Amino acid sequence: MNSKPWTSGPQELIDHAIQHLKGKSAFDCRIAMISIDNAVELTIKTFLGLPKRIRGSDGPGRRELEEAGFSFPDLLDLLEKYGQDRLAGVDLGDIEAYHRLRNALYHDGNGVTVDPQHVDGYLQVAKAVVKNLLGIDFDSAQEPPATDVGTLVLQWAALEFAVRRLAEKHLPKQKSLGIPLVEIVDGLVSKRILDGSFRSRLEKVARARNGIVHGIALPPAKDLTNVISELVKLRSELPPA
Repeated sequence: MNSKPWTSGPQELIDHAIQHLKGKSAFDCRIAMISIDNAVELTIKTFLGLPKRIRGSDGPGRRELEEAGFSFPDLLDLLEKYGQDRLAGVDLGDIEAYHRLRNALYHDGNGVTVDPQHVDGYLQVAKAVVKNLLGIDFDSAQEPPATDVGTLVLQWAALEFAVRRLAEKHLPKQKSLGIPLVEIVDGLVSKRILDGSFRSRLEKVARARNGIVHGIALPPAKDLTNVISELVKLRSELPPA
C-alpha cells in the first residue's frame, strides 16, 4: 500500500520527523515531535475516511466523522470503535499522552523542550500505527539508533502481541483486543498456561513502563535498562502460541 495516494502524507511526515530527530537539537526534537503527531492524526483520519472496500471493514459514517471534527480524543474513540482489530501492539493511552506533550510544545512555545527519548518513543508508536492502519513500512536503516524509551516501546509491543496470540489459542471465546494486557494474563493464569509469578512481574513492569512512557522526567538509564531486560525475559518465558 505504500504507493497508494492516501499513504503519501503520513509517510512524508514520518520521514520529515526522522530527519529532524537525527539533528538532536532542542529545535529538531520539537519539530520531530510535532511532525510525528501530525502523522498519527492524519493516519487515523485517512483510515477512518477510506471506503469500506479499501479499509476492509466497516467504518464511521460521514456524520460521525464530522462530529469528531478536530477533536483528537474523539478520533481515538472512533479508531477504538472501528479499528480495534488493527491495534495489536498499539496503546491508545500512549498516543493520547504523547499528543498532550505535543500540544504543550506547540502552544506553550519558547522554553518547552522534549527529551529525544520521548520523541523516539512516539516515533515507534507512530510507525506501528501507520503500518497497522495503512500498510506503510519504514526503512529502519535510515533512522537513528533506537533510544532506551524507543526500545522499551518496541519490546512492550512485542510482548503484548505474543500474549494476545497466546490468548487467541487458549481463550478462544474471549476477544483479547481492547482488554488490558494484565487482564488477558489473568485469563491465561486461570487456564494454567501462565503462573501467578508471571502475572505479578508483568504488572510491576507495566506500572514502570507506563510511568516512563507517560511521564515527563526519565528515570536513570540503569532503571530503563532493567525494565527492558525484564520485558525480554517475560517474552522468552511464554509458551509457543
